[in-house]
Amino acid sequence: MKEIAFGYSKIQYEIRRGKRKKTVALVIQPNSSVVVLAPQFYSENRIKQIVLKRTPWIMKRQEKIRRLNADNPPKDYVSGETFPYLGRQYRLKILRSDDNENAPCKLIGGRFSIALNKRMEGKGVSGSVKEKLISWYRSRAEDKIPERTQEYAQLIGKQPAKILIRDQGKRWGSCSNSGILRFNWKIIMAPLSVLDYVIVHELCHLIIKNHSDKFWNTLGSIIPDYSKKRRWLKDHSYLLSYMLNCDKKL
Repeated sequence: MKEIAFGYSKIQYEIRRGKRKKTVALVIQPNSSVVVLAPQFYSENRIKQIVLKRTPWIMKRQEKIRRLNADNPPKDYVSGETFPYLGRQYRLKILRSDDNENAPCKLIGGRFSIALNKRMEGKGVSGSVKEKLISWYRSRAEDKIPERTQEYAQLIGKQPAKILIRDQGKRWGSCSNSGILRFNWKIIMAPLSVLDYVIVHELCHLIIKNHSDKFWNTLGSIIPDYSKKRRWLKDHSYLLSYMLNCDKKL
């Protein structure tokens, strides 16, 4: 772990090198620690100077994450907690009975309903609830995202080679050179308009690979207020990524 001083504060950071990395990227982890993703050929002193230059941004981002953590404590997966789906919040209701141990999560009457065997106790309860919720989200993403993608693909006039739903950390979508679109299943928690923005963004990459003015103009012709969706995603990215605490790598 490296460390630099900035005024009366100290910033600790970890360096992770990648063979394919060509530039430096700073990542603020959920516990507000700093990870520097750097190319193999960058010296430690060069990395240090980059971190020092970005220190005001790092400290601002760390403070924001601390506030988000304070306002959004980790889920306990108990009745009464709320979870988002397409931008709306739904309360969780856990039912206990003599059976239903393997029953899936359902969204019924405006509530997430999960039935568990009443003999299940302790961490097994929260673990099972979490597992069933994630399974439900993945299932809905696998249905909804390809459906919306096909609708916009017809509008754009460009079909993807394949649509894959994956766990992509904090990356919401990607388009490969072969035309395969990959989407992060967690985006199903965002408002439908934001989901559509991510879908159209990747579809536009089937036509224009870069983020040139031509790309944004093409995207804007389909989603005129895309900048608002982009801003929403930027502001809420942290919460969506770690909402279920399922990839909270510290």
